[in-house]
Amino acid sequence: MYRLRVFYRKENLARFISEKNFQRMLERTLRRMDVPMKFTEGFNPHPKMSFGPPLPVGIAGLNERFDVFLIKKIDINSFISQSRDILPEGIVFSHTKWIEKAAPSIHSIDTFAKYIIETTENTATEPLEKMGKITEHTDKRIALLIRVNNFSHKELTGLLLKGEIKNITREIL
Repeated sequence: MYRLRVFYRKENLARFISEKNFQRMLERTLRRMDVPMKFTEGFNPHPKMSFGPPLPVGIAGLNERFDVFLIKKIDINSFISQSRDILPEGIVFSHTKWIEKAAPSIHSIDTFAKYIIETTENTATEPLEKMGKITEHTDKRIALLIRVNNFSHKELTGLLLKGEIKNITREIL
């Protein structure tokens, strides 16, 4: 069994796809690509895949990742080029790498993320300071460093829905 870590970007209109639908779409994409995936055992087998921290609806992701377990090795270059024809607009596999089976899980390594927030003129920084550490602050942009494992996105997406923030992009570090 082999473990392939796939790094991807989820931008533009694709950021409005929910995490559950996104996972289902990835599974179907890999099936269309004839990737030799390892399946779980039992009554209802499904592909063995492991995902990083979920990306909330409306937030773009620049360095997201997931692991897929394979029964045999594949050519990584053809995997990425073939995915460009199948994936919907806004989702791009940027690169991949082989991971050892004994390596730590994807959840244990994804601890911090940088949120790049495009602001409006009346965006207050006080609510953002409570969420994490502000590493960059300009008139139109704020970079916020947040520990992902213990973070609830409700406050951040609430500011987006109220119109106090124009756009949010997450980059896993």
